Amino acid sequence: MAKDQLLITSDNAKIFYDDEGAGPPIVFVHGYGSDANYWHFQTSYLVARGYRVISLDQRLHGRSDKPQFGQRMSRLGLDLHELIISLDLKDVILVGHSMGANTCLAMFSLFGTDGVSKFVSVDQSPRLVNDNSWGWGIKNVYWESVWDQANFVRPFGEGRDPPRPARVKELFGDGEDAFDGFDHTVATALLLNHLVCDWRDVLPFVNIPVWVVTGRKTPYYHYEGMEWMAAQFPQATITSFEHSGHEPAWYEPEAFNEALMLFIQGRE
Repeated sequence: MAKDQLLITSDNAKIFYDDEGAGPPIVFVHGYGSDANYWHFQTSYLVARGYRVISLDQRLHGRSDKPQFGQRMSRLGLDLHELIISLDLKDVILVGHSMGANTCLAMFSLFGTDGVSKFVSVDQSPRLVNDNSWGWGIKNVYWESVWDQANFVRPFGEGRDPPRPARVKELFGDGEDAFDGFDHTVATALLLNHLVCDWRDVLPFVNIPVWVVTGRKTPYYHYEGMEWMAAQFPQATITSFEHSGHEPAWYEPEAFNEALMLFIQGRE
């Protein structure tokens, strides 16, 4: 197993990643406030089944650099592309959770889907701010409130995730604090950019099999919005994990892993 691998990006930022196993490559992209460890329940499962699992810490997160520059989703998309190119990966299975899914869309908007064979988007809308023309963003996020929400002056979402299972609490805490105490001051500009970006026009050009995933109890998104998103991709299926909130890979890891394997193998 190769932990703490390093990529130096084209703007000279250090991006750390883990690269474990051998076989077809799966690249995992975590969400805002998280890091590569988010995929703890997936990594050993997939490595044992003959896959190469690569999980990065996006810039401003985990072990990676936390510069004041490059705090844009387009830069995160470029970071991801540079990682894939640097490792000479082919036919990548790309899995993004929350903001990480939109990092993948940002990469697709810049470079298309070349080199990527399948894409998984876990509980993420392609546009987060709601207004009179769009209602499938994050619940209770509107233009008039988005600045305060990016600065955590006002909350977003509706309600809370279900209580975390014991094994998740043991590894990642109980989730009582927003994003488990992540230092938002280092990434405020990134979060604001994430909130205001609109990736809806990218979806019809993602011309590979896509699996849209959500949790029935997510506090952030409406299931109808996930259905809308899945319908925009040329080849997409959707799964709602009935006992999960925003984190199906944590709440129902066995079911998530089995369904992911079926998708990867084209048997969903």
